[in-house]
Amino acid sequence: MNLRKTLLSLSALAALVPAVALGAPAQAETALSGTVCDRQVCVGYDGDKNGFFASTTGISFYGHVDLWGPGLSFRHSPDMQNPSTSANGIGSGWLCAHGWKHENGNFVDMGFPCVEVPS
Repeated sequence: MNLRKTLLSLSALAALVPAVALGAPAQAETALSGTVCDRQVCVGYDGDKNGFFASTTGISFYGHVDLWGPGLSFRHSPDMQNPSTSANGIGSGWLCAHGWKHENGNFVDMGFPCVEVPS
């Protein structure tokens, strides 16, 4: 059932992200859907520098994800069981997410993808 939720979350995120101009730092991988993922964290946006909707999700881990970027307030996912968050932003620059798995009282890095909102 957790896999089903993850696949549904990824499908929803992929539907929000255009498949154009998704450059990212070297450690991130670009999927064909237009979503940028690094290990178990994905980030994406829909729109342009004049206004966009950004979303991030963690895949198959208990913890949290953070989201930040141009014209949007820093976001922290509210649910550790299904780490995801979204926000509206404006402007150009790097839109980034960072995922953290809660394990044995510590937080372990699960991925740090970024995508550029072009100017």
